Amino acid sequence: MNKLKDKEEHLFSSLSRLDSITDLVQNSKKKIIDLEQLKEYLEQEKTSLRQKLSTLENENISLKENLRTLHERINLEDQSSANLKSRIEEIESNNTKLKNEISDMERELEVSKYQLAEAEEKKEAVVKKIDELSQETDEMLDGQKW
Repeated sequence: MNKLKDKEEHLFSSLSRLDSITDLVQNSKKKIIDLEQLKEYLEQEKTSLRQKLSTLENENISLKENLRTLHERINLEDQSSANLKSRIEEIESNNTKLKNEISDMERELEVSKYQLAEAEEKKEAVVKKIDELSQETDEMLDGQKW
């Protein structure tokens, strides 16, 4: 009678663990899906930032050409030199702002990459733990006679 009760308690304990493992697996699957969506979003954001960077670089080149042109005009037209210098400073200021924005975007991208890497590491740890728990469950169930 005692053996039967012990087996029953052991069986309930095993079922409880199995329920916990099932919950953990479901939660892990949800987290994996969330991480995959985050990864996809970050890849899209990375592509978008690269496109913006390319556009800004092209604009920067164009602005530099404009600066050279304006600078040549300044040398030719003494009367409007003060206005042109002011405009050049404004363009240079805009260039600096653009460079700063690009740098900020690159830093944000690096932070996002770091967060994604951390999330991937956590995901791997969860998967490893699930594998260990599954193996323990299998070992426990192999020893049981139904």
